[in-house]
Amino acid sequence: MELPFALIKPCILFFFILGNITFLRVRAKTSNDLISDVCKRTTTPRLCLQILKSNGRARKASSPLELGEVSMDLSKSSAKATKNMILFSSLRTRDKGLKERYKSCAVNYDSALYYINIANQYFKGGDYASVGRYTAAALNEPIACRHNFARAEPAWLREGNDKLECLCSVVLVISDHLSGRHCSFPAG
Repeated sequence: MELPFALIKPCILFFFILGNITFLRVRAKTSNDLISDVCKRTTTPRLCLQILKSNGRARKASSPLELGEVSMDLSKSSAKATKNMILFSSLRTRDKGLKERYKSCAVNYDSALYYINIANQYFKGGDYASVGRYTAAALNEPIACRHNFARAEPAWLREGNDKLECLCSVVLVISDHLSGRHCSFPAG
């Protein structure tokens, strides 16, 4: 059975549109699956899902490499934002003990940013084992900051520390995967 020439063009257009819709659904599912697969391997899966699924770039990531790049950027911006809040809070307080704790946390966040920047350079160069080492070092900094406050950590600082720890944990999971260690993700 041969289709009349006038029907061929609409049929091709129909199948092209149908194929693109199907591709977009598969890609969206793959991105969500990628985020879920990565997050369940982190230290705080719920927070990880919340952070990555609320980020447009992370939702659009179609590979661990893309998600790693986004996570590196988010780690850096999170560390900068928390450091700025620490500096602002340090200027606002007159309590010398609190000022010293903030000063110590600012040093922790300077170190975290230093390690994140180096990890990012290694990420761009494809040395994922080194990414893991420097990201692990960055991960220790919000933990050290948290110890300065014991049980009196302000809520905003706890959130900043938690977020940076979570994002570093994401980068660690992805760098382990990309370096061929530990975990693998479904093909997608």
